[in-house]
Amino acid sequence: MPRPDSAVRTPPLTGMMVDASITTPIPTSFLTDIVPSITSMEEIQVILAVFRLSDLESGVSEPIAEKALLRDRQLRSSLRVEGSPRAPDLRISRGIELSLARGTMIRLVSSRGRKQASWYYLNTPENRATLRLMESGQLPAPRNLWPDDEPPTIAIDRPNAFRLYEQNIGPLTPLIADQITRAIEIYPDDWIEDAMAEAVAYNRRSWRYVSRILENWAAEGRRDETS
Repeated sequence: MPRPDSAVRTPPLTGMMVDASITTPIPTSFLTDIVPSITSMEEIQVILAVFRLSDLESGVSEPIAEKALLRDRQLRSSLRVEGSPRAPDLRISRGIELSLARGTMIRLVSSRGRKQASWYYLNTPENRATLRLMESGQLPAPRNLWPDDEPPTIAIDRPNAFRLYEQNIGPLTPLIADQITRAIEIYPDDWIEDAMAEAVAYNRRSWRYVSRILENWAAEGRRDETS
């Protein structure tokens, strides 16, 4: 008969150290409708950081400064790459662009003279209404957006690929915006910009043509790139 101390012992369970008194509110619709479509680690880490930083301020109605995201220790730690000190900056910027393209965040640029700064709002109906009023001058910007004693000029800024499409290809419909968002997830930013430029050069101004260029480059490589 085996001795009691020789019996097989089950190792203690380990896992998350959860403090139920500290929580960050995240809408259920974000978890059910948006998270399943996110495939990028950069994007999910950035948007979760925005939820967390917003909650540390006064909630989702508060803007988050770009520099706050770039300096956030937890976000930088989650997106660091060994041997690449600049990787967190590049990966955070990538996550920001993907979140903007998906529409989970809105970028606001405040300008006063030569001073300019980027801020981010979660894309809620209330925030959209507030931003439209600020952009039209009907509502002053929050005081923390002022670089000095005078209110800044406010402008809503869209992802570069969206701006390029509207400026060079045509009106940005919801369907096209969704297709561009998927392209941003797959291809480098400079590929998308160069593909649009090539479409314009050949006077083939359609997203279908731009998409075909990107697919060909992915399959066959770019002739203008050196190995």
